[in-house]
Amino acid sequence: MKFIEHPVGKSVALHFMLGAVLVTSVHFSPTPDVPQLNASVQPIEAVVVDAAAINKQLQKIEDEKREKQDAERRKKEEQERRIREREEEVRRAEQAAAEARRKKKEEEQRAAEEARQRKIAEQEKARRLKEEREKKERDRKEAERKKAEEAKKQKEAEERAKEEARRKEQEALEMAEQERILEEQLKAEQAARNARKQRQVLSEIGKYTALIEQTIKRNWIVDPSMKGKSCRLNIRLASSGLVIQVTQLAGDANVCRSAQSAVLKAETLPVSSDPDVFAEMKEINLTLKP
Repeated sequence: MKFIEHPVGKSVALHFMLGAVLVTSVHFSPTPDVPQLNASVQPIEAVVVDAAAINKQLQKIEDEKREKQDAERRKKEEQERRIREREEEVRRAEQAAAEARRKKKEEEQRAAEEARQRKIAEQEKARRLKEEREKKERDRKEAERKKAEEAKKQKEAEERAKEEARRKEQEALEMAEQERILEEQLKAEQAARNARKQRQVLSEIGKYTALIEQTIKRNWIVDPSMKGKSCRLNIRLASSGLVIQVTQLAGDANVCRSAQSAVLKAETLPVSSDPDVFAEMKEINLTLKP
């Protein structure tokens, strides 16, 4: 019975049964009521039909066998997958436990270090307090000594101060007279320097004004219709000579428009590096004639 329950036993038994059916159909089937055109052909046809049925049944058995094998294989794969998942869970659990142990050890080490640092800090605080008390005592004694010395020195200084005051009073009178004379000399020299500087500035202004006019005229496009006409412009400059703004003050509109274009085309105009000269020229008024 166990042999028949096994898939191979079932296959053998089924082959045996199909063979018996085949023998029965070949030897005991009644003769059909049809004209026998060829008596030798009829048994061959019966055998072929039954063989096809047997092959079909055998194929079915093989298919069922393969299906069972596939089911067993899938079951085995599922079991292996579950085993791998369980092993992975165990591995993760072991890692988590190891990480927890590591963190606990680190916490314990950190707590021990913090306790050690607190003890060191307390010892250091006690040492500083002791040093501060000793220092305060030394400072108090030193202050008393200095106070006594200062009183002595102060008395001596008062005597010297009185003598020094008399001497300084005389020196102050003499110094005041000398300063008055020196101040008058300085004022005279400053006035002379200012006059020279003013002349220099005026000279530089004239020089750079001419340079600015030349630069503008090099970029000025004129035509015969502008002859005899003029334009007065206000030009604001940066310290680098960059033209910040050009404003028409008076003059022929066409001439002014052309002159403004020439100024803007130049972009930068000659300026002095002398701050006093530039202060006078950072905003200039020019009368330009073609």
